Amino acid sequence: MINLKPSHPLPSGQISTRFVSLDFARGIAIIVMLFLHIIQRTLDIETLLNTINDQAIINLFALILIPFFGGLAGFFLIVSSASNMISMFKHLKKGRSIGSLVLKQVIGGFILLVVAMLIEGLIGYQGLIGVFARSLGNPSATEWTVMLWRWNFFETIHTIAWCIIINGCIQGLLSLKDNWKNTKRLIISYIILAIVVVGLTQPIWSLIEYLIPGYPFGTFPENDHQLYMPWIGTESFWEIFRAPFLNMLCAPMEPLFPYLAISFVGSIFGIVLSQPNKKISQKFPRRAFLVGLIMFLAGLVGLVIVVIKIINGSPDFDTGFDRFVELYMVFPNHRAWAHDYASFVPPFSWLGQFLAVNGFSIMLIAFLFRFVEFRGIGENFANQTKIVRRFGTVALSNYNNQWMYFVVFFFTSWISTGVPYQLQKWWATFLTIGLTYLLFGLILFFWEKINYFLSLEWAIRTITNNVVPARRQSFDASVKWWQRGLIDVQNRFYNVNWVNLTQEITIEEQKDSLEIEQENKQREQVELTDQQKEKIMHKKSVNDSKFALILSIIGSCSIIFNIVSFIAFPLSIYARKHEGKNKQNTISLYLSAISVGLFIAFIIITIVLPIGVLNIF
Repeated sequence: MINLKPSHPLPSGQISTRFVSLDFARGIAIIVMLFLHIIQRTLDIETLLNTINDQAIINLFALILIPFFGGLAGFFLIVSSASNMISMFKHLKKGRSIGSLVLKQVIGGFILLVVAMLIEGLIGYQGLIGVFARSLGNPSATEWTVMLWRWNFFETIHTIAWCIIINGCIQGLLSLKDNWKNTKRLIISYIILAIVVVGLTQPIWSLIEYLIPGYPFGTFPENDHQLYMPWIGTESFWEIFRAPFLNMLCAPMEPLFPYLAISFVGSIFGIVLSQPNKKISQKFPRRAFLVGLIMFLAGLVGLVIVVIKIINGSPDFDTGFDRFVELYMVFPNHRAWAHDYASFVPPFSWLGQFLAVNGFSIMLIAFLFRFVEFRGIGENFANQTKIVRRFGTVALSNYNNQWMYFVVFFFTSWISTGVPYQLQKWWATFLTIGLTYLLFGLILFFWEKINYFLSLEWAIRTITNNVVPARRQSFDASVKWWQRGLIDVQNRFYNVNWVNLTQEITIEEQKDSLEIEQENKQREQVELTDQQKEKIMHKKSVNDSKFALILSIIGSCSIIFNIVSFIAFPLSIYARKHEGKNKQNTISLYLSAISVGLFIAFIIITIVLPIGVLNIF
């Protein structure tokens, strides 16, 4: 019988230490990705646009928000880089040699790069298997040649793979002579490197276009194959060999220039989070959030300027507006905002798009850490988010297995339209989304019972743990080669020491606070109840009332961030329960309640009223 127990369990009594925010972020990224991709590939958007004035106003907001959220690849990149840096620091603290760590990073990165190519060309939702899943009604129509050219389509996974390689080498160099212990120098180094990468982006793109005219959007003159996706068996060996390296520099989606800079931002998160709790400033989430906010607002201003230039630069308004709509529909494609994609795109438009989406990603991650680890609720949050976190445990496999929603789409479209793969209305699209979530959830639930055996994560771990000398030597000789890649679900998902980053409050400080309050009550001849004592102890270490007030003010005073009122409202109630009623949580409760009510009313109005009443089309 095959033994599918974890290949290398932790020592008895020892459990792993993890940041639940990173695990949750990884899972929510996959869930949102499925949501956006299913809408993109199953919703009849063309019909919506052709009858735009008859559609509910909420459709207009959907058409604005969906492309924007589709461009948040930097969110996953930051999470990946932060996790990777935390892992490197953990090994450095244990005394692992820098050389072995760099070797592990380089080998792991190249393995991931090869897997990414296999996903895009062969086993993924856009590869051969995905094309077959979209042809269930007529399997003979499967375009098998897709595996010959799509292997080099550059996606977020390719970006992550290259960043693992490069970040590993850079961190190795910066760690020499125990310099990894100098946190301030490391952070400054990564900030400088990030700025340099962004500054070199346009020169790198221009240089590649000068050396290879038309790259990446041009075609080979002999056959009209796109330059950045050469065909195996058609283009020359040199054209195929150079393609991955050229795409690394200036691919249409998320090239390393400028996205390596966002990877460096993730490294900074990882460096800070790897420090002892007492050395981590409680202001870190706020500072990170403000950096993201500045980037986001600067990006929005830049995008507004781009829109004005595109519309005003056309001979008539309608043509200019159509061009903008055309550009916005490919919003996630970073290079689509470059002048070489379309002549009507102003130079450096990519910078506005880059700052907006990645600033927003930084804000989300900073807020998540402030809401969880910096409030000391890691374990509680982990227990309440198991379903979401499960999607992130084997995120790479879930990305690859998106072809499953094509199978779901086959049935939902047949039910809703009578024709398989026919683009659908909203209700059928949401049915497809719901059934896809259910399918993924069930598969993941049972897959974890065998420690994700045969997942892509298992394959990569198996290769790495058998090839890298330091990793291979860490296993007992009795452990079979294929067992070394099994994921220890119990110690990585369930029995985990979830990190909290609240300020350490000593027992003496808590007692002092309690004694002062008791003395005050004694003067008033009032005895403290156990519940009041608990509130005093809680208030000493965490101030949720202040946090709730800040969120409620942001939600009520801004249109863009009104959604945070839905967090501020329950947080206000929680604060009143654990800290007692006070001015801050009372104001927060009323402000957030009003904002939530207004938001719900706004949604109802946008569902009822058609876009035509706005008279903008």
